[in-house]
Amino acid sequence: MSARVDTALDHVAVSDEMMSLDSLVKHFPAGGGRTVHSVDGVTISVRRGEVLGLVGESGCGKSTLARTILRAFPSTSGRITFEGEDITKVKGAKLKTLRRTMQFVFQDPYGAFDPRMTLGASLDAPLRHNGVRARSARDSRVREMIEKVGLEEEILQRLPAQCSGGQLQRMVIARALLLRPTFLICDEPTSALDASVRAQILNLLVELKDELDLTLVLISHDLRVVRYLCDRVAVMYLGRIVEVAPRDELFSSPRHPYSKVLLAASMLDDGVDHLTIAQLRGEPPSPIELPTGCRFHPRCPVAQDICTTQDPAKSQAGPDHTVNCHFWQQQ
Repeated sequence: MSARVDTALDHVAVSDEMMSLDSLVKHFPAGGGRTVHSVDGVTISVRRGEVLGLVGESGCGKSTLARTILRAFPSTSGRITFEGEDITKVKGAKLKTLRRTMQFVFQDPYGAFDPRMTLGASLDAPLRHNGVRARSARDSRVREMIEKVGLEEEILQRLPAQCSGGQLQRMVIARALLLRPTFLICDEPTSALDASVRAQILNLLVELKDELDLTLVLISHDLRVVRYLCDRVAVMYLGRIVEVAPRDELFSSPRHPYSKVLLAASMLDDGVDHLTIAQLRGEPPSPIELPTGCRFHPRCPVAQDICTTQDPAKSQAGPDHTVNCHFWQQQ
């Protein structure tokens, strides 16, 4: 029998937590009385100063989870705690203040800016919106952030169409840092860039994290990016977290069948031969019509009868490693 996790959160001292999610749910109506279960009971913590990777197939709920954390979407149920305070229902001025410390780096740098505004105007706007009235103070802050992301001041006079993808992604990061946040969620920050520029942006994020003492959640399909940048990794499938582990432990010894397949499929040309490549059966089920029991069982290469009826509890696979699978010890 597997050891059970008795607490609602991962085993981590409360003082080390910057953010924690407790049974967080975000559902959307789909018409005809049906429901899209985008995020369906996520419990996890984000530790101060770490980079937490969030991985999984398209449509598993990663981006919805990010937007729910940042309160762009209201949660359906559950709790979000940030810096020891329950922020699940905060509104108005308090929410505006909170958002200064929690920022989002968008996936598509080309769609992140108003094409009719200069980049300087796009960076000035959030400072004005957040009460920085003096033009000199706003200009100084913008120049500071431009320098930190490795751009020249003249770029502020350009329109987005006059810039490369790499320049625009640096501008997206600069804008996210304007209000001096402590927590960033980066949603596929390099997916729209070519390989050489991607490496530059990743190195920039590493430098800024250390220099500005940031805590990051990195959403990515590219597990090479996750392996390079992250301290811990959470694997998400159909609205739920199925495994959380330190980066090196997840890449060397994944325990959930889905994690094993995900890693193996993404690392074929890396010569990784210690992972068994199991062929997934079919496509992910609809988040509207969820399977009973373990949500992965219709595609799982090791599923047994219990998997079709009972949702696996969270088990402790190591001191800092949790997994939701009935048979993780037998693989």
